[in-house]
Amino acid sequence: MKKYGLNEILDVVFVGAGPASLAALHEAKRLGMRAIAIDKGPVCGALMKHPMYMRWFSTTDKLELAGFPLLTNEKNPTREEYLRYCRAFTSYFGLEVVTYRRVMNVIPLDGLFRVEAQDQFGRDYVWRAKNVVMATGFYDSPRPLGVPGDDLPKVSHRYTEAHAYADHDVMIVGAGSSAAEVALELWRAGARVTVVMRGDSFHTKYWIEPDIENRIKEGAIACYRNTELAELRYDDALIQTASGEVVTVDNDFVLAMTGYEPDTTLLENTGAVVDPKTKKPELSAQYETTVPGLYVAGTLCAGCESNVVFVENSREHGPVIMAHIAARRV
Repeated sequence: MKKYGLNEILDVVFVGAGPASLAALHEAKRLGMRAIAIDKGPVCGALMKHPMYMRWFSTTDKLELAGFPLLTNEKNPTREEYLRYCRAFTSYFGLEVVTYRRVMNVIPLDGLFRVEAQDQFGRDYVWRAKNVVMATGFYDSPRPLGVPGDDLPKVSHRYTEAHAYADHDVMIVGAGSSAAEVALELWRAGARVTVVMRGDSFHTKYWIEPDIENRIKEGAIACYRNTELAELRYDDALIQTASGEVVTVDNDFVLAMTGYEPDTTLLENTGAVVDPKTKKPELSAQYETTVPGLYVAGTLCAGCESNVVFVENSREHGPVIMAHIAARRV
């Protein structure tokens, strides 16, 4: 495993190596800064948590980083195509990414930052930098269901493909785009699908909503609206309707498509101000936190509002941050 930047004083360390971080790392290199990114997995590893056959809603031009062309078979790239693109972008520009190192702590110390990380075997590594950019995203912190049985092996907060669930009873919890799309994909793969939601309607893409609602109307997919999940058991689940009635729903698997929450632990440990309710860090116009030299890029900027910041607009964070750091250097 490569260990760029050890025993140096770096201009910038990026925590996380997703698209926003790669765009910023490219800009740092263009400006002549000594910069690396550290990620607990591979380059853009968080994107691997998307469904295997996912196709991006955004078009290629909205996903390109630093003008580097994204070549795809259609105008909307697949998950596989975009992962290949991110690898090519990193390689072509010679960006230095230290993979499979989990950052455990970021400590402001004597005008620098001490970035402490561990590898898969628990071995410790330390980097020193003048500036740190937190770009950790939010895909590692799924929202818990908060009911008894949430930790059963049949419960998953992530979905990759339908094959494992074919000819099984699957309960999907949630009403967002992921819940609707997964329900339809599982039904088409031969699963018996039940959707459970707190509200009375889906919040999904305009062309998905008629499809899912028609499948429910014709009885192909079962749906309980205005309900609360009460308990998950080995072979079923208990849900409570708005009238107070408790209903038993048989299931072999439960897919909790309830979204994610940002993990702001590293930020808060530095002393940076983070809103305890929204999880939004307090940021300047240049994405700098209340700790001088500590910045945030990517979806972490939006806190719990995960649908506000995405690749299309977070790819612009890097140039703004790097311009601010460059101005301070001068």
